[in-house]
Amino acid sequence: MEYMVNMDIPTDIIRGLLCCAFEGGSNYWYETVVPGSFPEGKTIADYGHGGSMQPPDNYWHWSQLLPTTGGSVQVFVNDGGGMGIEEVFTLDHALLQRGIKLMAKSHPRHFSSALNSNDDATTGDIFLQLCLFGEIIYG
Repeated sequence: MEYMVNMDIPTDIIRGLLCCAFEGGSNYWYETVVPGSFPEGKTIADYGHGGSMQPPDNYWHWSQLLPTTGGSVQVFVNDGGGMGIEEVFTLDHALLQRGIKLMAKSHPRHFSSALNSNDDATTGDIFLQLCLFGEIIYG
C-alpha cells in the first residue's frame, strides 16, 4: 500500500540542490553549463549581482536562477573519456519538476536531506541526474 503526499518545495531548496551539483557534485560527468533561454525582456545582467532577478535576501548564481525563474540552462555532458561533448541537455522548470518528484519517490533519504538543509554534493548530483536523465547514470 502506498500513500500520496503533495507538498510545495521552496524554490531555494531547488536552487540549493543545483548549487551542490554545479559546484562539485556533478563535475565528474558534466563539462560545462551555459545560459539557455531567458524570460522575455531579461538578459544575463538581470541575473548578476544587483540584477532584477536576484532575490534581495540571498545571492544565487545565474545557473541556479535561470531554470527557476522561467528560463533555462544548457548542461553539456562529457563523453566520460575526456574526448569531447556527448550530449547537451536543456534544464528548465519541467525537468526540475521531474527531478524533485523522482527524488522524493526513489531516493527518499536524499530528498529528506534536501528538505532539512542537510544536502551535500552527492544530494545535488543525484538531483541533477534525475532531472536530466530520469535515473542515476553516473556514480
